[in-house]
Amino acid sequence: MPFPLGRDTLAPAMRICFVVNSVRTQRPTYTTTHLAFAAHRRGNDVALVSVDDLSHGDDCVVFGEIVRGPGTHPDATGFVRALVATDAVREHARLNDFDVIFLRNNPHVTNGAGVRFNPAIEFGRRLKQAGVMVVNDPDGLMRAGSKMYLAGFPAEIRPRTLTTRSPERVRVFLRELDGPAVIKPLYGYGGQNVFFVARGETANLAQIISAVQSEGYLIVQEYLPAAERGDKRVLMVGGLPLQTGERVAAYRRVHPKDDMRNNMHVGAVRRACKLSGPERGVCDLIRPRLVADGLYFVGLDIVGDKILEINVFAPGGINNMNELYGVDMGDAVIADLERKVRLRGAYREPMPPHVFMRG
Repeated sequence: MPFPLGRDTLAPAMRICFVVNSVRTQRPTYTTTHLAFAAHRRGNDVALVSVDDLSHGDDCVVFGEIVRGPGTHPDATGFVRALVATDAVREHARLNDFDVIFLRNNPHVTNGAGVRFNPAIEFGRRLKQAGVMVVNDPDGLMRAGSKMYLAGFPAEIRPRTLTTRSPERVRVFLRELDGPAVIKPLYGYGGQNVFFVARGETANLAQIISAVQSEGYLIVQEYLPAAERGDKRVLMVGGLPLQTGERVAAYRRVHPKDDMRNNMHVGAVRRACKLSGPERGVCDLIRPRLVADGLYFVGLDIVGDKILEINVFAPGGINNMNELYGVDMGDAVIADLERKVRLRGAYREPMPPHVFMRG
């Protein structure tokens, strides 16, 4: 059965705040916008705060200059227009008073590749210690913040991979691989500085290594032949593929003819799809780790029976899925969070937030 489009009116409204890179740069197509609008439409108390507008003092309280979702709006476009308006009402608020703090900022955007400090994680830790439900879990984000997080999963579900700064190690790995590969930054995002290296290619290899190495460590990853048909973006909630009715939150991204990247902003085309048996098997295998690390809302990039990347900071795709399938995936996420808040409220003593991330 699909998640209901309205909140249980007998339950108190959930107080939820989304931490983003900048409230003023939000767009109607962003997944954060769809999540916030779904929460607003369901009658919850919704706020957004820019990551640079947080404060913490000796009283162990986190404050933020928040913007609340104002008025009634027919769609996400009107909702975000009111949020980013120059006359939008801002207020100094205690984030400790919210039921849920949803960390949705991408540190790579504001701090650049090789980022080592994400203030949202530090403030999120303080809120978690105060008993606030923080998603994704700040400590889980710390562990999963680079592409090396994949190394902790079974070898059969990930491509052969090398992480290094040594040009010689890159050359040795490519010779042993004896096939095509992809070279990309360890802390890259959005398909930036991603290069395809054909089997035996040496002509431009030094320049490619130098370009990627300038950002820090690099990753050399086996190129999977199935990637020619694109990859699948899958959204996971509580360790399971997000689902509304019979529709799973997944779609195929097919790269343009002149580019091997499947990122939408470089011209990839979206296609409706379902999850195959092997793809569901991949999701099942990674579930225990995601749950243990408190990674509640996660985006997977899957090719065949292999995971290319796990996106934990600000996974997107809800707008594409809603348009492809005529559903509201954001509503399903918020309904699940409302359920978790109600479960926490059923206990006299506050319980650790990660207990309620387990499905």
